[in-house]
Amino acid sequence: MKSNRALITILATTVLATTVLATTIAFVVTQIPLLDQQAVAQNATASTTNQTAGNQTQGGGPMANLTQADFELVRDNLNTARESLQTNDTTAAYDAMNTAGSELFGLANDQGEQNMEAVMQQFKPIQDSIGSIRDTLRNGDAANALQQLNTADEELFKLTQQLPPEEDGEGE
Repeated sequence: MKSNRALITILATTVLATTVLATTIAFVVTQIPLLDQQAVAQNATASTTNQTAGNQTQGGGPMANLTQADFELVRDNLNTARESLQTNDTTAAYDAMNTAGSELFGLANDQGEQNMEAVMQQFKPIQDSIGSIRDTLRNGDAANALQQLNTADEELFKLTQQLPPEEDGEGE
C-alpha cells in the first residue's frame, strides 16, 4: 500500500510539474509575438522620429516653407545692432535686437499654428542669444553685448545653412 501511495505521489508530482512546465512554455511562446510586435513598434517609432528630425528643414517639416532669404531682416537687424554698438549707440542696438526677436516670432507665426512650437524650438538658440544681448545691454556692457552678437550670428548661420537659399521663381 505504501508503495502505491508513493507511486501516486510521484505520478501526481510529475503531472503537476509537466502541467506547470507546459503552461509556462505556452505563456512564453504566446509572448514572443508580442515582444516582436513591441520591437517592431519601437523601431517604427524610432524611424518616424528620425525621419521627422531629418525632414524639419526639408520636405514637409515645420520649417519647409522657409528659405535663407526669409532671415534677411533678422540678419540686417543683427548688423544694425553691431554697427550701433561700434558707435556706442546702445539704445539703437537694443531696438535692433527687439526687432530681430520680433522678426523671428513673425517667421514662426507664418508657419502656422500647428508648426509654431516646433519652429520656435528651432529658433531657440538664436532667441536665447538675443535675450542675452538685451540683458547685457540693459546692464550697460556694450563690449560683452558685441561678443554675444557674434554668437547670435553663428546660431543664425547654423540655422540658415539647413535651408535652401531662395524658393524657385521668387525674386527678393
